[in-house]
Amino acid sequence: MEILVESLSDRCGPRVTCVSRGVDALDVDMLEPHDVVICESRLPDACGIDVAHRLLSLNPRPVIMMGHDEPPERIVEAMRAGVRDFFLKPFAVSDLMDSMEAAAVAQRLRVDHQVRHRQLRDILRRALRQRRDLRERIDLVCKDLVAAHRRLVERVLHYEGVRQPQRS
Repeated sequence: MEILVESLSDRCGPRVTCVSRGVDALDVDMLEPHDVVICESRLPDACGIDVAHRLLSLNPRPVIMMGHDEPPERIVEAMRAGVRDFFLKPFAVSDLMDSMEAAAVAQRLRVDHQVRHRQLRDILRRALRQRRDLRERIDLVCKDLVAAHRRLVERVLHYEGVRQPQRS
């Protein structure tokens, strides 16, 4: 485990947080959510899959799990819980690093997409509001034009009525 933590620290700098219990992982994540989570499948105080599921429910992001002698059913259960990748020990640390980097890139793209989606939704809301306001203004202008036309017609009829000799 020390080699893994050291490799992560070398590659990611001081942004790596290492905890040994599921409760600690949840506590740390509540204070400072991480972009990618690497979790053991069996923790001293909890099931790693349950911890991964709870972390994902708090903040959707990639979770990579690692375990030792896990049956295929447990790996499938982890994947159904939302785990992105599962590494069986022993594994090459470089493979885990590659998976972590790919997960981080995918997470950044997902977040960027969400931000763009929010921005576009805000633009659409403004456009719809402006369209509604414009429609109301057009309705007012049309009503004013109709009223002005009626007054003009009344004046013309009144004027012509005054000027025309009355027939007997």
